[in-house]
Amino acid sequence: MRAQTRAAAIVLAVLLVVVGGALVLGSRPQPPTTVQPPLSAQPSASATLTPSIAPSAASAVKPDSQHGVIVATGNMRTEDDPRGLQQPSLFMLTPTSSYTVSPDGKRIALIRTSQTGQQIVTFTTTRPNDVTAVVDLSGSGELTSRVIWAGDGSDSVLFDAVKETHGSGGGDNATWEYSALRSVDLATRTVREVVRIAGQNTKLWQLAWLPGRQLVGALEMRQLGPVANYVLVRNGAAERTAMNPSPGVASFGASRDGLRILVSSSTSVRWWPLDQPGAARDLTAQPGESLGHAEFRPGTDELGIDVGRGFEIWTLTGGRRVVANSFQGFRHWRVDGSAAITTSDPSAVLLIDPVTGATTPLPGGRFPVADVVGF
Repeated sequence: MRAQTRAAAIVLAVLLVVVGGALVLGSRPQPPTTVQPPLSAQPSASATLTPSIAPSAASAVKPDSQHGVIVATGNMRTEDDPRGLQQPSLFMLTPTSSYTVSPDGKRIALIRTSQTGQQIVTFTTTRPNDVTAVVDLSGSGELTSRVIWAGDGSDSVLFDAVKETHGSGGGDNATWEYSALRSVDLATRTVREVVRIAGQNTKLWQLAWLPGRQLVGALEMRQLGPVANYVLVRNGAAERTAMNPSPGVASFGASRDGLRILVSSSTSVRWWPLDQPGAARDLTAQPGESLGHAEFRPGTDELGIDVGRGFEIWTLTGGRRVVANSFQGFRHWRVDGSAAITTSDPSAVLLIDPVTGATTPLPGGRFPVADVVGF
């Protein structure tokens, strides 16, 4: 009898040890589950769509004071604060084509019009009220409408200078006698003519400028009608490539580093290296898709594209990844490509996280985004 009692006690003790161990193990904290971001779709003959992971508030890109925007007919501001930084604002009455932002987003060149004529002025985002005039066209008889920053980040901008004459009777019978592109070394304020065309009643609309390689990518425009040619200026000589079909200037863009040119339509985007228009590659929409704004993502071989039903990232070789299905109105990338900006929300401007698709509104409600800057 004692032996049976002793055996039962031993069994009970063993059971208590087993149950206790299980309870201890169950109470230990488990390592968190890691959700891997989706990989971009690999190039294929027929581009496939790779869905993004579900967005969450924790994975969203947040507005901050290191990134900012220029508000069309408004002012310059940081993402996290809607207050204008320049007083009075030079952007208020300036067309969006009349200013340019350096590749790092921290310097701006702008065409300012006064009673005496036009000037090109520069300033930084951190000191926007310290304005320096670097070119004065007063009394020259020339007009400028566009200025761009060197894509290689050097201290140089490129502006157009057009000589316009009017026949008798006034009206809209203007003739472009010549159109020149001139560079400005901002350190010395030295102006140098890079190229000139004359006698064709067309003018040049510059897209990209690489002073170290003496390369310019530009469009040749007629007074009435679409773009006639893409013009590569190499060491001062103009090389023309006919545009067929001929879109308007609003269809064209360039990467922030000036190395690539882009032309977009509702059914396709076409891109080529700045100095190789013959190597153009077409990326086409799928049946039923209507493409909107397309823009090179800085520092990558990718494009951000408004696909109508949402925002996608495409590789330059044809791969595609869906980032967000319910947000259209893509406007720009941040200067460093860390987030996209959309104005699809009727009451807000949104940041889109390019990995998760999560969105965060910028304070200040809805406003027209003209460009992006950095601080």
